[in-house]
Amino acid sequence: MAMKKKLTKEEFAKLPEAFKAEYIEDGDGFRLDVTGDEDTGALKRAKDREAQLRRDAEAKLRDAQEQLDALGNDDARKKGDIATLEKAWQKKLDDATAESTGKISKLTAHTTKTLLDGTAHQIAAKISTVPGLMAKAIRERLAVDFEGDEPTLRILDAAGKPSTLTLEQLSQEFVANKEFSSIIVGSKASGGGAAKDGFAKRNGGATQNDDSNKPANLATMNPRALAEQIKANREANKE
Repeated sequence: MAMKKKLTKEEFAKLPEAFKAEYIEDGDGFRLDVTGDEDTGALKRAKDREAQLRRDAEAKLRDAQEQLDALGNDDARKKGDIATLEKAWQKKLDDATAESTGKISKLTAHTTKTLLDGTAHQIAAKISTVPGLMAKAIRERLAVDFEGDEPTLRILDAAGKPSTLTLEQLSQEFVANKEFSSIIVGSKASGGGAAKDGFAKRNGGATQNDDSNKPANLATMNPRALAEQIKANREANKE
């Protein structure tokens, strides 16, 4: 489902309660609450800049085309040099197009990264004990639509197709996913807790501690070990 960055009070009032939780009051209206993207004007400015670059490129193309058309009465045409002149102007057209396309691509990529990373890290910080790892998985379920006046966040289903899911529903989906149970906030699989029967044994009058059955302490793992632990949990759930 497309989530507008800004809403009027009238638009906000019409939203379902689940959607309202994703917005915060901002001036005379409401805006999408996204960490790392408080400056919503930056996205709008990037979109405006993108449109201006397109207009500039089109203007250069028109100017070059007009000059090409004017060659019909040029002395060079009469002298048989039209092919050389047209080649020179065509190069100018190609260079102008390539320059504008490159700038637009950079702006689009920056806007996409800002919006997707900000949203993914916001959700991950709320539901995971390892936000950096969880954010990568969440980001794969998000996309940005550049049609319209402003970039729009879209939520994808598990197959990568646009869906009607809300950010709250996406969060709940990850919390319920057993593959990530070991890094979900409040999950029993995340380690800790009191020792269970069998963890302490008496042998020959001495007390021995058996740590072999304790859950892994995810907080002390490096990224590689953490990834291996998640993979092991995933394989165990399949059995």
